[in-house]
Amino acid sequence: MGQELARLRVYSDPLQHAAIAAAVVAPVARARPRVIATAVGAALAIDIDHAVAARSIRPRHTTALDQRPRTHSLVTAVTAGTIVTAAAGPLHGWAAFAGLTSHLLHDAGDRAAPTPLLWPFAPPRQIGRRRQVAGTALLIAGSVLLSRAAAPRA
Repeated sequence: MGQELARLRVYSDPLQHAAIAAAVVAPVARARPRVIATAVGAALAIDIDHAVAARSIRPRHTTALDQRPRTHSLVTAVTAGTIVTAAAGPLHGWAAFAGLTSHLLHDAGDRAAPTPLLWPFAPPRQIGRRRQVAGTALLIAGSVLLSRAAAPRA
């Protein structure tokens, strides 16, 4: 039973990341529905770094890393958000940042390999589920504020 549960966690992880990213930007999506695709795409694309670090696409290799890759950091989320803002505008930039950050928080909230969330300023570590939920709530609050600012004036 333990092995099946571990497999379920591994194979459902992309769905969890996608659902959290979509939920985080849902308030903005009322103004621009396509931002959900930006957030979900960013939240899923970041895990390519596991295959690069493990030099394999096999889940047993990508999940056996001693720590998550350095690209699992807020530096990556800020950089991606900035690039997407320049290319597609601030709502999509926020969606990329929020989608990536929700992914990083989810990874840092579990008990698996340490996450370099604050790399290069702090060593990789896990923050726990309470801080993950608090960080995710802050992202949702940011989306609410942004959606109000982006709403057409009546």
